[in-house]
Amino acid sequence: MKKAESKVARIENRYIKDTATMKKTRNRRRIALFRRLAFMAIIFAVVGGLLTITYTKQVLALKDKKEKQVQVDKKMVAMKDEEEALNDQIKKLHDDEYIAKLARSEYYLSKDGEIIFNIPEENSKQKE
Repeated sequence: MKKAESKVARIENRYIKDTATMKKTRNRRRIALFRRLAFMAIIFAVVGGLLTITYTKQVLALKDKKEKQVQVDKKMVAMKDEEEALNDQIKKLHDDEYIAKLARSEYYLSKDGEIIFNIPEENSKQKE
């Protein structure tokens, strides 16, 4: 159905022209506003996404570093224990009696008149 043609003539005066111009200007401004808002929303979304990605990477890197720190702490404790054992060994090696006992047990050295018997330790190996 076609629109019925109006038989009323439009008045072309200054007020009508100004009103039409204002409507066109409003529509252009409204379209420009929507475009600016859409552009800003896209910019905010991109920046938010980048910030989220950066934050996630930093959290994962921090988690990895904490795990490495735990491993290094465990290794440090083990090395401190080893250091204490070695320091004890050094202190013992300064004692002449300990050195003599060590030489007799490991290198089968004996004092004058001593006889060394080597007893196999099969029972201890079977228990293990």
